[in-house]
Amino acid sequence: MKNNLFDLTGKVALVTGGAGLLATEHALALSEYGAKVILADINLDRAKEITAFLKEEDCEIDFIKCDVTSRDSWQELLKFILDKYQKIDILINNAGFTNQSKSKNFDASFENFPLEDWNAIMNVNLTGAFLGCQVVGSQMLKQKSGSIINIASLYGVVSPNHNIYPETGISQPVAYSVSKHGVIALTKYLATLWAKEGVRVNSLTPGGIWNGHDGLFLERFKNLNPIGRMSDKSELRGGIVYLASESSSHVVGHNLIIDGGWTAW
Repeated sequence: MKNNLFDLTGKVALVTGGAGLLATEHALALSEYGAKVILADINLDRAKEITAFLKEEDCEIDFIKCDVTSRDSWQELLKFILDKYQKIDILINNAGFTNQSKSKNFDASFENFPLEDWNAIMNVNLTGAFLGCQVVGSQMLKQKSGSIINIASLYGVVSPNHNIYPETGISQPVAYSVSKHGVIALTKYLATLWAKEGVRVNSLTPGGIWNGHDGLFLERFKNLNPIGRMSDKSELRGGIVYLASESSSHVVGHNLIIDGGWTAW
């Protein structure tokens, strides 16, 4: 693989949100090209299941607990990585949530959206990325190298189409959109600040990822997306490897959109 632009042999990669929908895909993509992968999440309930699944796919990982809203937790995670691997090359700030399963007020109108829900979503999606960039980025600056990939969202680029949600049981809270816009802004700020120091910062925006969606929402989404369907989570793998590897060595502050054309209308 020494002539492969996408070669990640010997690279050490950290992916937050390890128990979520996308982290296993990121891990498989990075591992396939040679990286050593650490998954981190505050929830360790699925750690054994995910580790076993990835092992079956020839992807050996470490799964470590981390509360992305806590600087101390980030520092403990970085210490584990440095003690074991002596460096960190790739950070994927992938942790995020909408608070839908944790709030009885999730579907509240904007005028009545609870401040506590706003804060909970912003703390994970935006403050978590801020702290990750701050703690891990500081180590990358010492190394004079590193690639940070912040996972954004369609709704950090455009507004949710409010017309697809009525009568579907699905909604998108204002805090999610605002937090993901913030992630892209954070990316651009740090990209221009750190590029000359050897640390590249970019973001990746997934399209609507199919996760068992059906019925009215699915039909509406398909009709509005130029490609005529939702994304499969595996379709992010190429973008992850590209931004993590030297194939994107001159890519700085970019938001890579993989959405089937949703934002091209």
